[in-house]
Amino acid sequence: MSEARFKTPTLMKLKQAVFVCALFLYAIASASIIPVTDPTLRSGLSHYNWVCQKDSIHTSVAGASLSIGFTGITQVALKVDTSPLKKFHAARYPILSWTVNGGPMKSQQLVDGDTSILLTSSVENPKIDLYIKGMSPFENRWTGDVPENSVRITGFEVDDKVVPVPSKMAEKIWLNIGDSIMSGDGAALAASQGRPSNDTWAAATNARASYGFLLAHHFGYRESRIAHGGYNWAGGMAGVPALRKLMDQKTSTVSRLTDGLLSPPPDVITVNLGENGVPKDTDVIGSLQHLRSRIGKEAKIILMIPVSGKGSVEISRAFSRYQSESKDKQSFLIDLGKIPFETADGQHPTAKGHQSIFEAARPACEKIFAGGGAG
Repeated sequence: MSEARFKTPTLMKLKQAVFVCALFLYAIASASIIPVTDPTLRSGLSHYNWVCQKDSIHTSVAGASLSIGFTGITQVALKVDTSPLKKFHAARYPILSWTVNGGPMKSQQLVDGDTSILLTSSVENPKIDLYIKGMSPFENRWTGDVPENSVRITGFEVDDKVVPVPSKMAEKIWLNIGDSIMSGDGAALAASQGRPSNDTWAAATNARASYGFLLAHHFGYRESRIAHGGYNWAGGMAGVPALRKLMDQKTSTVSRLTDGLLSPPPDVITVNLGENGVPKDTDVIGSLQHLRSRIGKEAKIILMIPVSGKGSVEISRAFSRYQSESKDKQSFLIDLGKIPFETADGQHPTAKGHQSIFEAARPACEKIFAGGGAG
C-alpha cells in the first residue's frame, strides 16, 4: 500500500513532464522564424537609421521604426539580443512601443537577458507598427558596428506557414535631424515635472510625440530620424560626431551612404540644432553644404531656429550666408519666435508642448510646400 502511494505521484509527475516536453516540441515544430534578411521585413524599416547585418538589425536612434504585417491568425514575438547593452543600469535600457492593427499602444523596456518579446497572440492578419520610444542619451551610440546602446533585433517568431506582408506606407520621406527636442526627450513627462535624473531619461522620452514626427505625419510623409540628446552642429554627448560626419555614417564603422548619397533620397529634411550651444557660422554653413551634397538638388531643407530662441541671430546669419553663396532655392529658414509651449523642466517640451510647436510650424511649412517662402 505504501509502495503504491509512492509510485503513483512519481508516475504522475513523469507523465506531466512528458506532456510539457511534448507541448514544447510542438511549439517549436509549429513556429517559424522570419529572419532579418527577409526583404519584406527590411522594406518596413525607417530609412537611414538601421544597420542591417546577416544575423541582426540594430539602431541607436530613438524614433527608429519597423512596420510589418503577417497573414492568418498568428502569435508574433520579436526576437532580440540585449548583449550590446553590457548591463547598463536597468532604467537606462531602451524602451520599445508598438501597435497591432492600429490598436492601443503597448510599451516594454528591455531587460538584461531578453531574447523574445511577445507582441500579439491570436490576432487575425496582424500589422505591427513598432518604434524605439526612449533611449538613454549617455551611453555609447556611435562606436563600432554595434554600439553599446543599441536595440538589436534578430527576427520575428510566428506561427508556422505564416507569410510576412509589406505594410502600406507613405512613399515620400521626411528626415528629422536634431537634438533632444527633436528626439522627444522629456515628452513623456508632465508639465513642470522637472528634469529627469540621469537614470530615467529613457522612460522620460516619447519619440513620436516630437513635433518633427507630427509634421511629417500631418503632411503625409514617412518619417525618419537622426536625433540624439545632447547633440549640436559640431557633435554631442556619447561621442556622436559633427553633423558633417554623422550624415555619412550610421556608426563609426558603418556608412549611411550609397554611391555617396542618402538612398532613397529624402523629400524633406528638417534640422533643429543649436539648443546645446550657439554654433559657429562655419559649422552651420559647412553642414548645410555637406547635407545638400548628400541628398541631391530637389529635397527641401528646412532649418529650424531652436524653439527657445537660442542662437537665433547667429544661425539666421549663417543661413543667409549659405543661401547667398550656394543659391540654394530649396532651403528655407523657420523662426517661430517666442511661442508659448508646455515644458517638463523649462526646456524640454511635454507631448502637449510638442503639439503647440507643431501647430506653430505648420503654417510656415504649408507656405513652403505651396511654393513660397517660410514666412
